[in-house]
Amino acid sequence: MDLIVKLNNFVKGMEIDYAICGGHAIDLFLGYKTRAHKDLDVSVFWEDRDKVVQYMLNDGWDVYEPCGTNHLHKIYDIHNQKRIESNIWCVKPNNPRYTFTEYEKDMFAVEFDTSDQTDLGFVEFLFNTRNDEYFLFAKNHDIKLKLETAILKTGDIPYIAPELALLHKSNRTNITENQLDFDNTLHNLDGEQVKWLENALHIMFPEGHKWCDAILKNN
Repeated sequence: MDLIVKLNNFVKGMEIDYAICGGHAIDLFLGYKTRAHKDLDVSVFWEDRDKVVQYMLNDGWDVYEPCGTNHLHKIYDIHNQKRIESNIWCVKPNNPRYTFTEYEKDMFAVEFDTSDQTDLGFVEFLFNTRNDEYFLFAKNHDIKLKLETAILKTGDIPYIAPELALLHKSNRTNITENQLDFDNTLHNLDGEQVKWLENALHIMFPEGHKWCDAILKNN
């Protein structure tokens, strides 16, 4: 967990609300590293986007915003952003894990190493929406979770609740890591967490979802 501690100490300096997300959130919930992770993911909120971008630029990172499959726009200042997708990639200059190829002005294709990330050389920030009371699921704002339930803590490290992390992964169960996260986590969720995840899956996948079948067998 040393890398997550370093990430947490770094992001604290932004003085915004944030939470570790992705597979690392599952590890924080379970209390141990379950698998290799190719990147570091941090959930932040849309209203803080420019602050996040400026903070990373000021610290010397290269900042890119995805614009579709394998297309990235490099951000040099907060006034020149496309804001097409709800995430940004932040990469330390000369990071050997990432190779960026400029194919037109400020637009890049990328190749990267998918092995376990072991240093603080890449961070992906994912922008989410909230209101005064709820964390709103990005793909359907009718799916929501109380803020105090959506963001948990291990020590002083905030992380996205496992049921919410799994919902984000549920549309790509063909990815081995996503299925592994579900398999590792299901038996450790409490009744309310399981109920919320099951209901959310029914909303997102009214035709059915294999994780709903697994939940039914687990009950």
